[in-house]
Amino acid sequence: ATTATTATTATTVTTATTVTTVTTAPLLSLQNLTIHFPHQPPAVNDLSFTLAQGGQLGILGLSGSGKSLTALALLGLLPGSATVSSGVVMYTREDGSEVDLLTLTEKQWREFRGREISLVFQEPLTALNPVHRVEAQLMEAVESLCPQLATKAVRQQHLKEWLDRVELGTGQERILKAYPHELSGGQRQRLLIALALLGGPRLLIADEPTTALDTITEAGILRLLDKLRLELGMTMIFITHDLDVLRRTTARTLVLRQGEMVHSGTTEEVLALPGAGLTDTPKDAEVERKRAFKTDGQPFALSVIDLMVNYSGKRDWPWSSPAVHPAVRGVSFVVGAGEWVALAGPSGCGKTTVARCLAGLLTPSDGEVLLAEKGNVQLVFQDPFSSLNPSHSLKRILEEVLRLRKYENQTAEELLAAVGLGGEGFAQRKPSQLSGGQRQRVAIARALAARPTLLIADEAVSALDVPLRADILDLLDHIRQEKGIGLLFITHDLRLVAERADRVLIMEDGLVVEEGNAKEVCRNPKSDLGRALMEAGGL
Repeated sequence: ATTATTATTATTVTTATTVTTVTTAPLLSLQNLTIHFPHQPPAVNDLSFTLAQGGQLGILGLSGSGKSLTALALLGLLPGSATVSSGVVMYTREDGSEVDLLTLTEKQWREFRGREISLVFQEPLTALNPVHRVEAQLMEAVESLCPQLATKAVRQQHLKEWLDRVELGTGQERILKAYPHELSGGQRQRLLIALALLGGPRLLIADEPTTALDTITEAGILRLLDKLRLELGMTMIFITHDLDVLRRTTARTLVLRQGEMVHSGTTEEVLALPGAGLTDTPKDAEVERKRAFKTDGQPFALSVIDLMVNYSGKRDWPWSSPAVHPAVRGVSFVVGAGEWVALAGPSGCGKTTVARCLAGLLTPSDGEVLLAEKGNVQLVFQDPFSSLNPSHSLKRILEEVLRLRKYENQTAEELLAAVGLGGEGFAQRKPSQLSGGQRQRVAIARALAARPTLLIADEAVSALDVPLRADILDLLDHIRQEKGIGLLFITHDLRLVAERADRVLIMEDGLVVEEGNAKEVCRNPKSDLGRALMEAGGL
């Protein structure tokens, strides 16, 4: 098997009377790991690699290639239907002793998770408890992972320091008192990173940890993770489909395809291989065709006039009025029928709040939202697993929409095929049996089942690997032009905006600070935030 790092390092120490050889074992060594699901080919097949202490390894692959499943195996969190049919996973403790992780009991795992090995999950809304406030969840983790912090005051100080480190220093009181659904996707993801690092793990597995973050925050988090890795001597496994993130975070990379390792080497060597097959370069002619699409004179799908949304804070006194916190402040824009409009900005700027207002999930404080005649708005949520009923099959999820809309001439299988899930038996699967990218495609299919006149996609492709992302974007582009559907695309990916959108609006602190042709704004931004976003995105 190809290894990602050297398995052992031997150093010879010579004195006047003795010769001593000191061997340092790798922190992690996988040998022939194979994971099966019933009546299915191996999801992970004969995987082997080693990782030195303090090293950094990237795992790259398409959705369903076994990346996340490998991470779950390293933490004893495999689904109940999954079986490890062969393999050894050796982990070296700080005292030099080794243990096979596959042999640990659940009681032993509780001593490992969070202290020795920790994981940043891909979907924060499903990883955080929706019925507990953020402070309660974080304090529970501190008490469990840091028993040496004897007093409540010391634990609170430790917690606040970590919130500062993950760039949640502003508005900490509000964040700690909030429920997860009251925070933006980026804020929730940063909380997961803080949770993963509270106990000072020696091995951190980051499974798409920057998926929900804007480019500025993403760059800061990546710098933070690298700084902590160096300061603490922490080892890191970075699972991603973002090639730019991979270049910035890892020294070595292995590529998985259908559960098998097909490439391994330095990150630059692997990404230079044509066999890696993970490029995202649109055809020039196709890009120009998208640019040539005109919206001038087209009927509008949506008109937003002076939209305002205020959140109520706590009361200083029982008889006083609650404090008002503006989240959206006088936002106005138009989306033409068939036009692709991007809404960009850092986490917490108000993008998702605008989307929820337009979809009727949140009542605005003031302003007007006008739809085309017989208009129909559908929203594709950022976290697909939390928006799909886990107990229903995909067929039932989609047919529920078709029945409500009385579209009996279309089937669930046709909708799934339209988003690239036309394989046999897909309609009978449940969301938990899909990869993150597959779940997002189901969420898009459900939105399209209602035949919207305006589709709001809130980070709708952030969970997809690069080739599938391009496929879904092509699908959305084809549908919005063919059917005249307005597309409001909320994203932090400025590369995507420059390549795909007709127009872009950049938001900061509840305000639109810049608006214009996407290509022109990305080439020559006028606002300070626009320039910062372009610089962080490498444009």
